Parts: sequence; structure tokens; C-alpha cells
Amino acid sequence: MIKRVLFVCTGNLCRSPMAQVLFQDIVSKDAELSAAGIEADSAGTDPAFDEATAEAVEAMRGYGLDLSSHRSKPVSERLVDWADLILVMEPWHQIHVTSMFPGAKGKTHLLTEYAGGRGIVADPYGSGTEVYVERAALLHSLLLKVAGRLKADGGL
Repeated sequence: MIKRVLFVCTGNLCRSPMAQVLFQDIVSKDAELSAAGIEADSAGTDPAFDEATAEAVEAMRGYGLDLSSHRSKPVSERLVDWADLILVMEPWHQIHVTSMFPGAKGKTHLLTEYAGGRGIVADPYGSGTEVYVERAALLHSLLLKVAGRLKADGGL
């Protein structure tokens, strides 16, 4: 039963925190997912130990979400043990997480593939707000598919 989802990117400044708040919003608006008590968190393979980028905060405002209090943190054994499902943005994140934390094997997946697609969620770091908005739209689309999969798989 999947109840806790961990999103992982590199710095935990944009992609994974955006995925976390977008997913939490999707869950909160879905009676079945909300009743199942699904939780989400995010971390980075090489966190900057900083707040979310201004562009990520701005992109989330477009969804009515507040990312301003986010602070990056590293993937840890505690988080890996906590998570039932770990969704990463790029293949090397999966390699990193599963090699550093043996408990992550079997529950770590590329977000795009878990959502039934292909490719990666490219890092917008250093780009303008427009790129972040595009990346947020991609994440939102993928996360809607993840939510649908969780419901269809009966893993709630």
C-alpha cells in the first residue's frame, strides 16, 4: 500500500519541491486519495541547503500554492525508510539513491516512467520563470497520472 511518496531531484530547490506541493494539492482535492492519508515529501541528491528558487515559488503561485517556506534537504536513510514510493526526475538520481540506500531498491522509479511516459523532467535551475512554469505544467500532468495509477492499482 503506497501512502508516502518522496520526490527527489538534485538540489531540492525546484523540481522535487514543486512536485511535492503539486502532488499534495492533487491529493487534497481527491476524496479517495485524501481519505487514504497519502503524504509527500521531497529531497535532493546534492541539496543546496537553501530555500526554493524564486522562479519555483513564482511558478507555484500560478497554482495557488505557496513554496516560500521550503528549505532543501538531503535524501537520507530516514526518508528512504519513510517512503513507500520514491519518484526521481532523472535516471542518475535513481542510480544515486539506490546505490546509497539499499532500502530504496524496488521502490525508486523515474517519475516520467511511473506516470506511463518517457524522458526526464529536465532541471530548470538557472532558467527564467517561463521555463519553470513549463516544468511545473509537465510535473502537474505527470502527477495527475501518478495519482490515477495509485487509485487504479488499488494500492491505497
